[in-house]
Order: sequence, then structure tokens, then C-alpha cells
Amino acid sequence: NKEPEAEEKLLQVTAPPPTIYYKKYTSLAIQNGTAPPPPIPPTEEYTAFGIAHNPDDPKSILAPLREHGVTQLYQDASNDIKELKKLNSSLVVNFLDLLDILIQCPSSPLRTKKLEELELIFCNFHHLVNKFRPHQALETLIQMVKIQKDQKIELIEQINSKMECARAGLHTTINSLPSTLALDIKCEMMDESMNDDSDGNLNSSSEEFDKVVSNVEMLIDRELYNT
Repeated sequence: NKEPEAEEKLLQVTAPPPTIYYKKYTSLAIQNGTAPPPPIPPTEEYTAFGIAHNPDDPKSILAPLREHGVTQLYQDASNDIKELKKLNSSLVVNFLDLLDILIQCPSSPLRTKKLEELELIFCNFHHLVNKFRPHQALETLIQMVKIQKDQKIELIEQINSKMECARAGLHTTINSLPSTLALDIKCEMMDESMNDDSDGNLNSSSEEFDKVVSNVEMLIDRELYNT
């Protein structure tokens, strides 16, 4: 009976070594696609820093610490960034005090008290950091949209560049044709342009270009057939 209880306690308080993360999630591993997939979100109640969280109730994650039975060391209406800096300073001071106690008198009851104070600071620090998660998610989405926008703009510029090259090649080909055939093609292109303007047709530049090319091909085929 003691082994399951000890194992459950171990799962609650022990975090995996950091080497698991920074060795498997290197830039090269991410680029090659060999990095492990992200962990599956918990579906059952879990414990973090001694506080139980229910994934089915998102409010329980960001609920005030008082509702979890934990003393809150910061003011609700205060600046979160300043409070994080204060907690970080308190964390360093308490850790140095703990080291001093361990050096002078490791069996002192102050050691347990100092550990409890450190745990309380960590809980408050962790809770404040979680308040920035929605903002982090929003900024991540904004960056993803900006990247997609830049990629589409670059693709459109490449397409426009290719179309300009094709137009230049088309005009060069028309100018190299016999004068009568070239005149017929130019007249046909002008008629198509006037028809589009009169009809108010809002065709894209690619559709207009395809139509011109099709008309040129028809005129060239007709000229070749007549000869």
C-alpha cells in the first residue's frame, strides 16, 4: 500500500530533468522534424506546486490563489511585472537564507520553515506567470498571421514578375511577326480591352493575360492555315 502512495506523491512533486527538453528540442531537431511532439494536454485533474487544477474548468487555473487555499503575496490591482520582480528578489534572498541555515545548522527547524516560504513564493510566481498565457497566445497568433501575410505577398510579387516577363516575351513575338498579322493581333487586343472597359468586367490581370494569349494563338493558327 505504501508503494502506490509514494509513486503518486513522486508524480506530483518531481519534475523531469531539464536535459530531456534542451537535448531533444534543439534548432536542428526542430528543422529536421525529429523533435518529439508536444505533450498531450491533461484530461483529468492534476497537481502543480501542490495546487489541484481541473482542465475542464479553465477558470480554476487562473483563479485567485486564495480560492486554492494559498496565501497571496501580491496585490490584485498591482503591476504584475513589478510584483514578479519583487517575488524574484524575495526568492533569491530566501534561498541564500536557506543555504546559510544548511551551513550553520542543517537540523534546525528553521530549515523546514524556509522551505515552506520558498514553496509559497514559487506558487505565487507560477500563478503570476500564468496570467500572461492569454497574452502570449494572442501574440503568437499575431506573429503567425504576419508570417503568412509576408509569404503571400512574396508569392504575389513572384507571380507578377513572371507575368511581366511573359508579357515582354509576347510583345517581342508580336513585333517579330509579319506586319499584317501583327496589326490584326494588336487590333484584337485593343478590341478586347475596350470590351472589358465597356462591360465593367473586373477580371484579374492573369485572366486578361490568358485571354490575350488565347486570341494570339487563334490568329497565328488562322494565318498559318491560310498560307
